[in-house]
Amino acid sequence: MDEEYPGEEGQSDRVREILRTGARIFAQKGFERTSMRDISDACGISKALLYHHFDSKDNLYALIAYNSAQHLYDFVYQRIPADGPAGEKIRAFMVAMATFFEDHRWAWVAASTAFWSDPDRHRMELRIRNRKELEGRLRDLIREGIASGEFNDTDPAMTGRLILSGINWMHRWYNPDGELRAADIVSTYFDTIYNGLAKR
Repeated sequence: MDEEYPGEEGQSDRVREILRTGARIFAQKGFERTSMRDISDACGISKALLYHHFDSKDNLYALIAYNSAQHLYDFVYQRIPADGPAGEKIRAFMVAMATFFEDHRWAWVAASTAFWSDPDRHRMELRIRNRKELEGRLRDLIREGIASGEFNDTDPAMTGRLILSGINWMHRWYNPDGELRAADIVSTYFDTIYNGLAKR
């Protein structure tokens, strides 16, 4: 059974199934090697019915990728505590990203692939703008920790890239049937990074 698709509230059962299945197939095969026939067959519907809901493979893929990314950002922002040490805010940021990844792995992979391969310039610009906002939130938390004396004087941009890279590439090796959950793994990431940031 395909995982729940992020942001599918208010959609019909049929559309939810198409989004879930489409996310999985795009993630597994990539955009170029996926056909609308692949998706319709996997959903058990005709290609004509699939086109009734989505007029092109490009639009279906764009909706999956955009919705996944946007719901990821909202999910993360809502879980950052308003108060408390910067370190705990960064841990919450990282755990939220990992939790979203585990709950919506196929949509995450499809969105990650689309980030750099989307031929639509306007969609690409929107993705980059939203991604920069996410990176900016993380850098602000790092700056907050530096200003409070919790962290050493480090480069917020470089540290932020280190954190995001560790999370973004988990889909390459993460085993959902393994003993550790994604949130457990990034908590270990955080402890390792924090011990390098914190003043002694």
